[in-house]
Amino acid sequence: LFRSLKRRAVGFLALRAWCVGPAMSGYAASVASLVVTPDGQTLPSARVHALFTDVGFVPPPGMPLQDAFDLLLASARRQSQQQVLRCTPPRGRTAISCGREDVDKIMAEFGAQVVYMKPLGVEVKGVDTTGELNPRLVGALESLMADHGLVLFRKQGTPQREMGISGTYLTGEQQCQLSLAFGAGSLHSTHGNHAECPNRDIFRLSNNPEHGFNEVGPEWHNDGSFERNVFGYVVYHIIKAPEGPGHTAFAHLGKAYDALPPEQQQHLSRCASINSNGGVVHPLVHEHQISGRKSLYLHTGMTGSIIERVAEPKPGEKLSGIKAWNHAEMDKFFADFTELLDRSDISYSHNWQQGDVVVIDNLAVAHKAMPGAHKASSGLRILHRTTCSGLGPLDPAPELAFPNRFDTKGPCPFDDDGAVWQEGYVGFRWGDYKSRSVPH
Repeated sequence: LFRSLKRRAVGFLALRAWCVGPAMSGYAASVASLVVTPDGQTLPSARVHALFTDVGFVPPPGMPLQDAFDLLLASARRQSQQQVLRCTPPRGRTAISCGREDVDKIMAEFGAQVVYMKPLGVEVKGVDTTGELNPRLVGALESLMADHGLVLFRKQGTPQREMGISGTYLTGEQQCQLSLAFGAGSLHSTHGNHAECPNRDIFRLSNNPEHGFNEVGPEWHNDGSFERNVFGYVVYHIIKAPEGPGHTAFAHLGKAYDALPPEQQQHLSRCASINSNGGVVHPLVHEHQISGRKSLYLHTGMTGSIIERVAEPKPGEKLSGIKAWNHAEMDKFFADFTELLDRSDISYSHNWQQGDVVVIDNLAVAHKAMPGAHKASSGLRILHRTTCSGLGPLDPAPELAFPNRFDTKGPCPFDDDGAVWQEGYVGFRWGDYKSRSVPH
């Protein structure tokens, strides 16, 4: 099918135009042989068979005509997707940074009201995210996120029917332009594109696979942990809010660090995670690049190993004095880390309302999809995510003398008894992992 579509160079837009026009006079077909298009129009069987012949498509034996037509249309959409999806050009950093002492004044200047949420986040009222945000306002929002983790905008967007979904929300283009306002002013899009993505830089998630990718991110994580420069900011926008549970949980990583006993803080400050999908190394404890607050950092679904500085390095021995944790050590830590972030004084579960926009500082908070987000019984849920380039690398402290990257496809370079060394998109499996959804 794909070869035949490619050979005939039939894209989704051309196929759609073929289906809806020109006039279909001259065909005699019974009502029973009519095929319904995505736009609700009907095609007689003769016209559908002519289309199959034109593109060289042979339906599977015994497949009903409507199903065969839907299969062809979906395949053409997927084939032409990368050709028609628009990429968002970088803008460069435009946000004007400010100090904490200036935030209230700047917010008032632009008519924005700030409502502080517990245990993290701020709701910002009086700001329309469909238009371009003033760089000074963005700088104040970044300062708020550095301290409080995220900003929430309610009731955003205008009436839309993008990809056939009726509702009030931002278009894909509007969300991408909003995202460019933060951080480095460029989008870092490493994800795949669903057939209904309106833009190359949109990661479309849904509890219905026909409308988006499902079963993504059920464990605490930060987006872009497989990059040395992890994503600086992430913008989440609900396109279709579910009637039932479909929450996303957010946890403040500075508060999580503060909740640890001093001896554990010191212990984790000597450790780093090795990402299973590329081998990049990130510290378990870092100082936030804007607030300076010490914060935790760990992707609990994509970590291939944890290493610890236990002795000074020996001259000429690159990995001397470094220990790799074993299965029992990692299993306990991941469970303890999850229990810590699940605490009600550190995280909250966001109940999406139609039009919500949430922007997070990706180094200040972790997040995860709650179980209802993946279940069709919750009612249709569609969420768009855009990821903003980071402002710099998240490297371990120089005094730890850790490499910035390992070759996780190669053998484990550590000889510690039972050292964990996991490679691939799915990292170390901990706890009762079979009870959770497919990991991010």
